[in-house]
Order: sequence, then structure tokens, then C-alpha cells
Amino acid sequence: MEGASARHFAIAFRLALGGLIGCALLQLLLYVRPSPYGGAFLLEWRRYFALALYYDMMGVWLIALPFFLFWLARWRRPAPRRANALHAALAFLMAANLLLSGIDHELLRFLGVRLGLSFLLTYARAGTLSDSLFADMLADDEGGAFLSLVLPILAPALYLWWALRALRRSPHGFRPLPLGLWLAVPLALVPFAAPANAWQMATGKFRLRKVEPVVVAMAVDIAQGFGDLERPEGVDLLALDHRKRWLAESADKGWRFPDPRRPYLRVPTSAAAPESGPRWNLIYIQLETFRGVDMGFLGPKRAVSPTPTLDRLAAGTEAAVWTRALSFGNPSINGLFAVHCSMPPHSRRFITAFTATRFDCLPEILRRHGYRTEMYNAGDTDWDNSSWWLSRWYDRLVRYPEAKESDRPAFRAAAIEIRKLGASGRPFLASVVSVTNHVPFRPREPGFEIASGGGARARILTTTRYTDDVVRELIESLKGEPWFARTLIVIAGDHGFDLGEHGRPGEQNLRRPSTWVPLILIGAHPRLPRGRHEAPASLLDVAPTLADLLAIREPVAWQGHSLLDAAPEWSLAARNRDVLLMETPAWTAVSDPATGRPMLFDRGDDWLQQRDLAGERPALAAELLAEAEGRARLHDYLLRNNLIAGGRAN
Repeated sequence: MEGASARHFAIAFRLALGGLIGCALLQLLLYVRPSPYGGAFLLEWRRYFALALYYDMMGVWLIALPFFLFWLARWRRPAPRRANALHAALAFLMAANLLLSGIDHELLRFLGVRLGLSFLLTYARAGTLSDSLFADMLADDEGGAFLSLVLPILAPALYLWWALRALRRSPHGFRPLPLGLWLAVPLALVPFAAPANAWQMATGKFRLRKVEPVVVAMAVDIAQGFGDLERPEGVDLLALDHRKRWLAESADKGWRFPDPRRPYLRVPTSAAAPESGPRWNLIYIQLETFRGVDMGFLGPKRAVSPTPTLDRLAAGTEAAVWTRALSFGNPSINGLFAVHCSMPPHSRRFITAFTATRFDCLPEILRRHGYRTEMYNAGDTDWDNSSWWLSRWYDRLVRYPEAKESDRPAFRAAAIEIRKLGASGRPFLASVVSVTNHVPFRPREPGFEIASGGGARARILTTTRYTDDVVRELIESLKGEPWFARTLIVIAGDHGFDLGEHGRPGEQNLRRPSTWVPLILIGAHPRLPRGRHEAPASLLDVAPTLADLLAIREPVAWQGHSLLDAAPEWSLAARNRDVLLMETPAWTAVSDPATGRPMLFDRGDDWLQQRDLAGERPALAAELLAEAEGRARLHDYLLRNNLIAGGRAN
């Protein structure tokens, strides 16, 4: 040690280390306690626990960094007279971080959201703490009655007791550490660099947003902005435009929009035609990252198709195929909400975070009509906050972590459960979700390699081919069941993926590789419009179409249309961060994610978007993107302020 300031660096280091230990204990209690409503809080928490600890260290070190740098800069100089005041300030900041972390953990357990200004602006209401419902929730917590109040207070209190007691006894409270400057500098800085991509992963990948430190979560929340809380300019005109547009785009005019505050909410003016015979079952197969450009029955011809099963099914006499169906790009939750709730994503925030917002989602509606609904998911639904929603939509959510993200064992297990559903005699919705065809596209079984090379473009064809065969096996294993003839099968891709066709690989743009997906309906239903359909469609249309086929007609806030009666005046708008998309029957306008430059493509003759016509028609490109921007502003505002569905809660 080379000076008094060097000793004070060691004190600051120990204060930070104590704060980290407190965070680690809170993390452990978060994962080992059951959820407030029973069952595991997270099914696969061991996969992420070490990562959560690392990010907690990053958060603690962010808070301590100014103090570390101060003492490092004075390494060979005497300590200032108020050195202990600096240490006390660091101790109080560490305690505040423990308090916020504890509250953040309990919000994750109860609501699936992170602590931040968004939460406070959405949930903070006078009288909440004294509300009897709030008290009852805490008392009935399966993780310990009122422990959700005790832990966030107890952890910082114990830490402050230890830290201030040690500081009062200084220099004896903190025994000297044999630190030289050569060791002190790495101790202060290395947590920000190991692993090298940790910071980018913690702040940029949604699957890791649940483990980033609370200080980073709050900073990201602020960076995403709060403009969507305020009524956008011209909101009444935007709402009126939505109502007029929806009616113009549908051949079914038997709807009205009664609520000016909730412009999506529509109620039927006529009853559905009664369904004859036993009710139809539904099997929905969600395919991870199935890109339209790779489908043998949709995309360019290849020597070997990656999707022989889908090709055969699409050509069958009982299939209806929409050849130009669009998603909203990755992540998968965009497709999840589009299919289940006919709802596009928020432009800047992940839609699963809006746990205060009510939606009209197909599985819940089916349950009200006597259906049993179950989902069998090969992936991890915890870390994009899907579990919070799926456990409310479905009677049962089954996941297969033991399959280790291999589709075949998960689908085989799902087939067993579907046969049980069919044997019950009760109509059902069974959703089966694949995961293998996910970046980095790791092959799971030999024999499905259909492209040479080890790059992502070759690997995705191999994993697509593998999951396609898994779908074949699932359907063939169910064909002999007596209820199968009265079953509709829906097959859709959740999103596409840009492999560098129009930007950086994996970039969240809204070009065709990212948005074009397969959409197939199969069954003997007499009203199913069999054959290939070149008309526009999107994942928003799945729920309305199925409700139409099942003769269910009730108030909903769905944005899509039944594909049984969609009119040609179809349009689709989306915004992903700063990228805009506007689809019309004639044109596609999309902004370049790197420059924001408008691009314009002839939708009929240039589906793959090879010839940019914005230079020839700049006014049209600007006009279309301006419309997309207005529609996105309205949508963000409605989502953020719980102005989507009517009075029924999820």
C-alpha cells in the first residue's frame, strides 16, 4: 500500500463487495421461493443464476465506480479529512440498490415487470398500499406471507448496520487488504469487460432483460421514453381513421365501434350462424424462425426443399395457404401476441411487459365457450415474460427443459398430451411451439444437412429441415385418432430472420426475410377457403379467422380480419424501434434501419423488394411512412394506457 488513499480504496472495495453479497442473497431467494400463486417462479432458473449474479456485480460496480476512481486517482496522496463521509455515502447507495433490487424482484414475481418510472407511472395510485386486495395478495403469497415487504427492507437494513458499524470502528472495522495499484485497477474495471460482450447482452437482448441489474433496467426504461403516456396529437382523428379503415378492409360489416376511448374495441351487430355438429378442435403449431424465403412452397426454388412436409401439406386438398402472410419480425413474442390476441407489438417496448393492459386473446375466449386449452412449449417462456401471459390464457402450460431445445422429444411428449385431450371428448385448443430453429441454428440430428458450409445460411436450412420433419411426425401420430377428422390444424411461423440479405445478420428490420412467414390452415371444415391465396394476410388474422370458423362472435379488440371475408383494401403498419413499415395492396414502404431513408417497392411485382422506387416516387414513400408513424403513435398510446380491450380482465 502506497498511501492513506490506497487503504481507503480497500474500504470502498469491501463496501461494494458487501453490497454484492446482499444482491446475491436476494437473487437466491428470488429463485428458490415459489411464485406468489404456487409452483416454481422460473422453471429453468439454474441456466441463468450465474449470469444474474454477474450482472448484479456489474450494477454494484457501476454505483461504486466513481468512488473507486476517486481513490485510485489519489493513490499516493493523503486521504481527505472527510474520507469516512465518502464511505458512508457509498454505503447508503449500496443500501438503496439493495432496496430497489428487493422491490424489483417482488415486482417480477407478482407482475412480471421491472421496477422503473414506467411501473410507477402505470401502477402508482393513491391508496394502493391500503387496498385490501393488495394486502390479501401479500398475505396469500406462496413464497411467504408478507415476505415481499420484509425482504426489500431487511436486506438494506442489515447491510447498513454492518457497514456503518464497521466504519465507526475504522480503521479496525476494515482490516487492510494487501492491494497494490497493479491489482486495484483490475478490481475496479474488469467486471465491465468480462465477458467482453456482457454489457451489450445485458442491455440489448430481451431474453436477458430479466437478469440485468436494477440500475440498468431503470436506465433502459428511461432511455425508451415516456411519450406514449400522453395522448398523441390528433388522437381522435387517428382513432376515427382506424374504425373507418377496419370496416373498409372487411367484407363483414356487422360490427360497430361503441367506445371512443377504445377505438379497437368492436361489438357485433349480428349473431354468428350456429355451428352444426360437434365443435371443432384446434391444433396450433408455431414454428420458430420459419422464413417465407426458405419455404419450398413459397420461396425461390431450391434443389432440395427444406420443408417437404409443409410443401406436401400446402398442396393437400384440405389446405388453405396464404402465400404472402406477414409477421412483425423478431422476437417471438411479437408473433405470440399477433396470433393469440390479434395485436401488433409496441414500437419500443416489449409487449409482454404491459401486464396492466387487458387484451382479448383467443384461448381465453375459447375457454369461455367450453374449450380446454393447453400449450406445449419446447422453449423457455420465462425470460421473455411469456409465462406470465400463457399461464393466464391457457388452462395448462407445459414446458420441456429436459428436451434441451430439441423439438422432436418435446413434440413427441406433446402428442401424448394431445391424445389425452382428444380422448376427453371436450373440444380443445392444443398449441405446440418449436424452438430448435433459433439462432445460432444448431443441428440436432444427423441426416438433415441440406446445404454445404458451416455458416448461418447453411445451418438454418438444416434446422428448418429438422423441425419440418418433426411436424410430419406429430401430425402422422395423430391422424388415426377418432377426433382428428373434426380438427383444424394451423401452422404458422412466428417471425423471419435477416441473415444479411438487407442488413446485418439478426438485425430487427422489417424487410421480407424478417417478416414473411408460412401460414397454413388444414381441415375438413366446410367454410375453410381451400387452395392458395395470394391476397394479403398477416398473423393478426389468425384469431379472427379461427373464431369465424368456430362460429364465435363477441366483442373483441382484434386488429386483424377473418380471412374468410377480408376485403382487398388491406393495409398493415408497424414500427420496430425507429424502423417503419407500411403495406398496402399495391405498395410496400419501409425505412432503412441504418439511415432512416424511405424505401418503396411494388408489392405485386417485387415481393422480395429488389428494386427501390423511392427515388422515382419520394412523395408517396413519405406519405405511406407518415401514415405508419401515426398509426404506431396511436397504438403505443393505447397499449401503454390500458385502452385496448373492454371490461373483462385477463
